[in-house]
Amino acid sequence: MITFKEYLAERVLNIGFKPEQEPAREKYRAQFHHILQTSYKGVDGGYGGHGTGTPEESAAIHHDISHSLIKATKRGDNITTVNLYKAQHGRKSIASGTDQSPAGKNDFLKNKTDDHKQKRAWAETSGKIEAIYKKIGYPHVPANRAKELTGKEVVPHPDGEHYDRHINGHLHTKIILGHPKK
Repeated sequence: MITFKEYLAERVLNIGFKPEQEPAREKYRAQFHHILQTSYKGVDGGYGGHGTGTPEESAAIHHDISHSLIKATKRGDNITTVNLYKAQHGRKSIASGTDQSPAGKNDFLKNKTDDHKQKRAWAETSGKIEAIYKKIGYPHVPANRAKELTGKEVVPHPDGEHYDRHINGHLHTKIILGHPKK
């Protein structure tokens, strides 16, 4: 439970592409980058399959920060969680992470729960994030729709939910969870 003072200092930032929103994108860019790079450290291939800590990974993160809708939570002037979305069959969550603090993890769950309750987002997930989405109650999308929704070649698994696809030369097992608009 957060204190009233902490509640007042908490703020959800929604950063789109309007000119008046660009100062917030730039003000918090370094924090967004750090959170995403740290959060994808344990993922095979790092962020976007570019290799952890590589210049290519950093460039991909900066590109996505520049070209994505952003939902972030800040406490005071510190970002605790960030989520990047792109417009693809509704709102596709393409990257997310936390500052690894207890508050950041709670903020992450709150944002993901809100997305589910409002049926406004979907994601290709795996690992820990897949487990979190399932615990929240996100519906799965059949694997036979993955090619249509992602525009990528996929190989469905016999379970009808998971599929394999290549991301920058690395084979990943994924599942689509959420609410695509198609």
